[in-house]
Amino acid sequence: MYWCYVDESWQDGGTEKVGVLAAAVGPYTEFEKLDQFMYNVRKKYIGGDHARDRRSELKGADLLSNFSFKMAEKHGYSRNLAVAREVFEWVKTSAIRFIGITAYGTSQPSLLAPRAKDLARPFKELCVRAKAAVPDGERGVLVFDQRVGAQQDISIAVYHYLAGMSDNATLAPHPLIGVSNVLPGLQLADMAAYVLGRWATGDNRHLLFYKLVAGAQFSKLCSGGGTLHGLVRLQCEDDGTCILRRERLRP
Repeated sequence: MYWCYVDESWQDGGTEKVGVLAAAVGPYTEFEKLDQFMYNVRKKYIGGDHARDRRSELKGADLLSNFSFKMAEKHGYSRNLAVAREVFEWVKTSAIRFIGITAYGTSQPSLLAPRAKDLARPFKELCVRAKAAVPDGERGVLVFDQRVGAQQDISIAVYHYLAGMSDNATLAPHPLIGVSNVLPGLQLADMAAYVLGRWATGDNRHLLFYKLVAGAQFSKLCSGGGTLHGLVRLQCEDDGTCILRRERLRP
């Protein structure tokens, strides 16, 4: 069984707003290993009580906060940045891969299409890659963070989109809703979404972490030639239309 854990992040880039859908996808057994690794990292840096507390979790906004970077600049070390770096470096050695859809807009890009049965392009791009990441003969399941899943229309649109694919024999059309503090895959997706969002706004302090995420992105050779990459940028208009965007920042 393959799992695809999905989370979102919203960032304000000043003249542009950024929304990110990020996913961590891989075999179930790899997420079991991730769970143990995250426990060990939390115990190492924060303590055993924190590691055992399932009400606590690793979050991108905390680990990669302005305070964390200021501590690193002032003291040459930040515990939070060290935790984030160890987690992302572990992912590169695993079978878990990242998918990241970064949407730009002059106002907050919408993840919803005008009709509940339609799926907005950011989610379409994510579903195409999640489906491609599941090997033939395996079955994949989407798991949304409860904040994303709270938007009922997204789950409905994902269902109709995947169920309508004539060649979809791998990705189950029924998305599940998860609680991030007990699912390490959702915590990992949250961390990746935050990194991609901050990097998209031009925050160059996240270069190292962006490289770690990009280095573990999903990729697959297409039958017609070319490569399907896990990281995508979209320019989204207020009417919901989106086109591919090449540059991270506008000239």
